[in-house]
Amino acid sequence: MATRKLGVRRTMTANQIVALNVAKARALRGWTQEEAAEQLAPYLGAKLSGASFSALERSAHKVDRIKQFSADELLALSRAFDLPIGYFFVPLPPDSDAALHAPDAGMKGLDPIVILDAILGTPENLGHWEEELRDYSSRVAPQPRSKREKPHVSPSDLADRLHTLGASRARAMLRQAFGDVTDAAEVLERLAEAIRILDEEAAETE
Repeated sequence: MATRKLGVRRTMTANQIVALNVAKARALRGWTQEEAAEQLAPYLGAKLSGASFSALERSAHKVDRIKQFSADELLALSRAFDLPIGYFFVPLPPDSDAALHAPDAGMKGLDPIVILDAILGTPENLGHWEEELRDYSSRVAPQPRSKREKPHVSPSDLADRLHTLGASRARAMLRQAFGDVTDAAEVLERLAEAIRILDEEAAETE
């Protein structure tokens, strides 16, 4: 469990969370900051200097110089690191005791599940996204005028990919409630066994 400095909970903006995960993605790929800048350059349209890339990562911890990521930059990060955009929005785990900063949050911040709900969707709003994806999949791109060009694709499984997101959200909620998913499974098994025993005892007394 994290210890609060001066009794104040740490809060992070969405941009700080992205910056933190850029560093994690770089470590995942085993790249130096210079190598990461080179990989990012084709998709960003320019190469960041070593100092700029370092400042980008450090902005996760500096409230006075937070990097403001654009949608174009998020797409570039996704393509360069070959990771879904949602990867860069995964907040610190619950045991870090860090909250999400937002204009409507106040000093204590919001529960980080808010950003996960925004990325992964909820049972209440995923249907709208699924509908849009099914509509996208049903359309056929016009044939290109040149044989050198390839027609745009419309995979039929786009909407089905949301089921994976739903499972990811469920796992995230389990981790938040129980910690490790393996531990959660054991807790649920024990609860199920306890309920079974109670049901048997109740049946015997009837």
